[in-house]
Amino acid sequence: MNFRVLLIVAVLCATSALGDEVRPNVVFVLADDLGWADVGCYGNDFHETPNLDRMAGEGMRFTQAYAAAPVCSPYRAAFLTGQHPARLGILDYLRPNSANGLSKSLVTLPEALEKNGYETGMVGKWHLTGYRFHEAENELRPTDHGFGWNVGSEVKGVGNGANTWPYRFRTQPIRWLDLEENRLGEMEYLTDRLNLEAVEFIDRCAIAEDRKPFFLYLAHYAPHTILNGRADLVEKYIRKHPPGKSGRENCYICEDAGLGKGDPGHHWAGDHNPHLAAMLESIDDGIGKIASKLEELGLAENTIFVFTSDNGGESNVTSNAPLRGGKSELYEGGIRVPLIVRWPAKVKAGVVQDAPTMNTDFFPTILEAVGADPVPDQAVDGVSMLPLLEEVEPDAERPFFWHYPLDRPHFLGGFSGGAIRVGDWKLIERFDSGMDELFNLESDPGESTNLAAEQPERIADFKAKLAEWRSETAAKIPSPPLLTEMRQLYFADHFTPGLVSERLWYGSDFVAEDGLLKRVKNGSNSTRIFLRDAEYSDVVIRFDFRRGESKDLRLMTGSHGPYNTVIHIRPDHFFIQTAKDPTGPYFSFRHGECAFEFEPDRWYSMTIEFSGEEAVAHIDRDHLARAKHPMIAKQRTYLALQVDDAAAEFDNFMVFHAKAKKGDELAKAKEWIESVEGKHPVQKSAEEEFQIRKTNAQEWYFQRDQKYRELVERLDELDEEMRQQFPAANKSNKDFRKDVANLRKKLHDTDPVYKETLVATHRASRAIEQFLLSKKPSIDDLPNSRKKAEIERLRVRVVDDPEYQVLVKRAKSAQAKLEADYPQLFVSDKEINEQKREAQQKLKENTEFKAAKNRRAAVWREIEAYLLEVDPKLAELKAKLE
Repeated sequence: MNFRVLLIVAVLCATSALGDEVRPNVVFVLADDLGWADVGCYGNDFHETPNLDRMAGEGMRFTQAYAAAPVCSPYRAAFLTGQHPARLGILDYLRPNSANGLSKSLVTLPEALEKNGYETGMVGKWHLTGYRFHEAENELRPTDHGFGWNVGSEVKGVGNGANTWPYRFRTQPIRWLDLEENRLGEMEYLTDRLNLEAVEFIDRCAIAEDRKPFFLYLAHYAPHTILNGRADLVEKYIRKHPPGKSGRENCYICEDAGLGKGDPGHHWAGDHNPHLAAMLESIDDGIGKIASKLEELGLAENTIFVFTSDNGGESNVTSNAPLRGGKSELYEGGIRVPLIVRWPAKVKAGVVQDAPTMNTDFFPTILEAVGADPVPDQAVDGVSMLPLLEEVEPDAERPFFWHYPLDRPHFLGGFSGGAIRVGDWKLIERFDSGMDELFNLESDPGESTNLAAEQPERIADFKAKLAEWRSETAAKIPSPPLLTEMRQLYFADHFTPGLVSERLWYGSDFVAEDGLLKRVKNGSNSTRIFLRDAEYSDVVIRFDFRRGESKDLRLMTGSHGPYNTVIHIRPDHFFIQTAKDPTGPYFSFRHGECAFEFEPDRWYSMTIEFSGEEAVAHIDRDHLARAKHPMIAKQRTYLALQVDDAAAEFDNFMVFHAKAKKGDELAKAKEWIESVEGKHPVQKSAEEEFQIRKTNAQEWYFQRDQKYRELVERLDELDEEMRQQFPAANKSNKDFRKDVANLRKKLHDTDPVYKETLVATHRASRAIEQFLLSKKPSIDDLPNSRKKAEIERLRVRVVDDPEYQVLVKRAKSAQAKLEADYPQLFVSDKEINEQKREAQQKLKENTEFKAAKNRRAAVWREIEAYLLEVDPKLAELKAKLE
């Protein structure tokens, strides 16, 4: 008897001796886009799935198992955390350069199992991060989330059909997987390879000297389109039944194989698709191999063996009938999935379970099944399925929720919406049209009859439940773009631990923590956070915010120094402002505004579109502010968020390149915007109205009225003459600051005493920082997004420390010496204004100065009078004030 056989015998003996005390192993196999009706035991008579059918006969088959979302990334995040995608903020499939991802602050299922003595391994599709290959700033791998071993996961975008070694799609320079070597011959097929890796992981765990129970997550890429099955199996199914009509006119795989145009290889056949059948048979073959290995090792009895899919089948290559719809849709065909659970030690064979469940339930189920404690201080939206596995009567009134907001329809046809199921009733809310759909799934599983008009009370009840759930999970419904189509992601930061961008510059008043960007309390009067190396023009900018007690949140955009367009968010309204720009030349102008009550503790999403000379900011389709101005079309090099001195929070800050809609679509969008403008007016005092009108009149008439422009230009000429003739009395504060900055530079280059005195202040400041870091050295390892704010927090805690006080005293002394020796460098605005007043006082009797002032005053009065003359509304407001 060889050594390997002896080890297996030892495992069998140990398992027999320990009996029920042995913690169960867990094998979780996930198919990608496999429809509810695609498996033999669910009624399919074309696909051949003998191993899955056998698994169902030996365990429990669920008829109403749900995915938490109709696409893949949200499902995977929900499975690993037990949290709903709405709570996680992963609501759609992640694009290849996404900055979103599964937060490292969450305890995932493999992490919890690992802490409870489990060996953890993952094979296959991850799809919970962006990829460095696609220029994502950060990338998280399965091993960052608790998997002790991982192989076969993607390193770039998936779904390209390159399912055969060397796993390169067309002319792409690298394999899209992390598989470094071929193990199954020249035509190695991906699903076969993943099955091999999975079986070997089980084998290694079973015969390890320090044998532990194991958790295996096998996430297949099959049968996700582009469908591309193993050639011999494809031929088998073509012989079995002629493929249906193709839904595509072009097929890259066919062209690359030299088959010609169209789809002669049947990759996109709408029914009897031979590639779908072949890919499913490969998955089924792996199920058989895993089952055989568990039997061989004596582990089958006490292994929780799960098979399911991440969402419904793609309706262009399969049918989910009798269910309606498919992948990307909130109809049953998009979210109801096959689910089979085999666990001979606990689950009876051949049971059909009709009770609903959702994939968020796996997290608490598996932890309870293995005897692990719940994860402390972490919300779990799922409910343990153990009672269902033991055939206990389910809670018939348990609600199930879905949240799937989209900016535009999914390419498979999915729409923006939310849904709730309670008992046999299901409501779908369409965010795009506002339409409600209500179905009774017991009598109408195909969702063919909308009963919304007949059930107004149920509709109201369900909508209230949905609203309450969205509030509890902080689920957001961003307003889709109106004028533009969103294109490539330019920048994003979701402030997810482990994925925080280093492109955002933080002062000590901002910190990224707990998955949020926070404006801390007790900061300076006004502070901002800005994007480094920004350069953009037509974009869609979106961010979520909770204003707290802040009275003014701002999104600031600028061009080569000056601001151009600013969006202000006040407690009861928001508006768009363009700034003064001498290069235009333009004056400040307050554009569209919209009344909206922003509750302090509620989350909102703001969407701002920049398209040519137009900007539109909107909370939803009915609440928007619009601006149109030439300076909006400028190339931008500055982007910032600014908050006043109160705390506020931000999340999901994203910038997308944008392209203007065209033709009828653009015309309809502009018609809608014009119909909504002014729908929610902002209540203002007469003084406020007058000041805004006057500010706007200056810009309006300067651009359009020759006489007014000449008057303003004459005033500018007189101001410049006075600055030249009497600089001390007329220099602006900004010019004064420029002179001070130039003087500092000159002193630094020419005055060694100044340089040494300045260095002394720097040295003292560094000593304070080093002292603070000595109290908590770990701060020095933090990213910029947290470091400065943490230092300031530590400063508050050590303020009474004698050593700290000595260092602060030295720093103050060094600064005081610098200011005493070079007072001309430290003049306040108040002192500048006082100096100007003194200079003006000295010139009070100067004939030339008096004449210059009178000339300027006369032109200023003429400007004021002219505005009142040409703008009746301004004159009316003036009369009210007087």
